[in-house]
Amino acid sequence: MTKSKIAVIGAGAIGNLLAALWARAGEDVTLVVRPNRVETLRASGLRASGIAGDFHVTPKVAAEIPPDTDFAVFTMKTQDLAEAIRAQKASLGKATIVTAQNGVRAREIVLAECGREPASAILLLNSSSLAPGEVRYNREGVTVLGAAAPELRSKLSELKRLFAMVASVFVTDEIEGAMWSKLVINAMTNSMNALTGKPLNECVNDRVIVQFGVAQLKESFGVVRAAGISLINMPGAPMKLFSRALMLPAFVGRMILRKNLGSSDQASIMTSTLQSILRKQPTEIDYLNGEFVRLSDRTGYPAPINRAVVENIRRIEQTGKFLSREEIAEIIR
Repeated sequence: MTKSKIAVIGAGAIGNLLAALWARAGEDVTLVVRPNRVETLRASGLRASGIAGDFHVTPKVAAEIPPDTDFAVFTMKTQDLAEAIRAQKASLGKATIVTAQNGVRAREIVLAECGREPASAILLLNSSSLAPGEVRYNREGVTVLGAAAPELRSKLSELKRLFAMVASVFVTDEIEGAMWSKLVINAMTNSMNALTGKPLNECVNDRVIVQFGVAQLKESFGVVRAAGISLINMPGAPMKLFSRALMLPAFVGRMILRKNLGSSDQASIMTSTLQSILRKQPTEIDYLNGEFVRLSDRTGYPAPINRAVVENIRRIEQTGKFLSREEIAEIIR
């Protein structure tokens, strides 16, 4: 059986992880990067560590998507997706575009830039890459696959095979609901980690910071409900039950967060927002908590905590100075 040709566009934490695992499995994968990075990555290859083991691979590296590629997996931050699509548009050929961004805007951006429907891969896992050619797989979760366009759903079985090499896979017909479900959780974990610079287990075991996390979740669920957006349950993330649980007294929410994020194995988790801050790169905060601010403006449902998160993350991008417990307490006061 002929193997699918895969292009992974972007060499950040997710792009490096996918390329490394697929290369190790013997898949026909090419890592597509900016022209000035091609020779460096060809020489160094990818060095991976973490829960999938320590290994080194040398995937093919190119500046353009190779001819006859079957799947073009775009892995860069949401704010960089439009530029990447424009740069690779001429070399896309008949490849199925697969988006792997945080947030909910990727499909909209792809349609605007090239008029083609993408398949979506929502990665509920954690990897980090703070140095070129290196990636650490910190936590395995699940990958949610789907496509808004019915004609792309025949591609999902092959995508399921490929992404099953990375984590367990859940296929859904409700991909928009899955995106928002991830965003509610992702915006909370990213903001706690990036506002404080502390590991998630320390955050949820701190009385003030975990209270902030619960308050932010309640607000985000409220904004989503006001907008009439339906969330879906996913493996390990029963969103409808979680939403109802947060309507109970606050100590219930604190218990849930501590149970899920409070163990010592969460100490190695570094969210994408904190990674961007440490690399002195722009974060994608406008596509995380900023989405709840936009929904608030549209629906009139108040979102002061998410607004404060966006403002403070922008400040941290400029200053590199994280918030103290007292400053976190001020946000929810």
